Amino acid sequence: MKKFILKSAIIFILSLLLFRFTVISLVNEYEEKILSQISTSNINELKRNIFKSIKENNEKEAILYPEDAKELSVFMKKILSELDLK
Repeated sequence: MKKFILKSAIIFILSLLLFRFTVISLVNEYEEKILSQISTSNINELKRNIFKSIKENNEKEAILYPEDAKELSVFMKKILSELDLK
């Protein structure tokens, strides 16, 4: 009985260590990636890129392709009719 308990304890400890070094380290790695993506500098960079793109598109004669414009028009009309904002 003593051997069984000792072997079980060793297997349990090894399982915990294996879990710690595989799953937990992966979770920590992805957590760091997520936190780096939502940092202030990345948000400001994204904001600059969006406004740069908006500025470039405002200088164009037509922003949308005619087919896309028709689809968006139909979609917006449906949204407005559902919201009843006439």
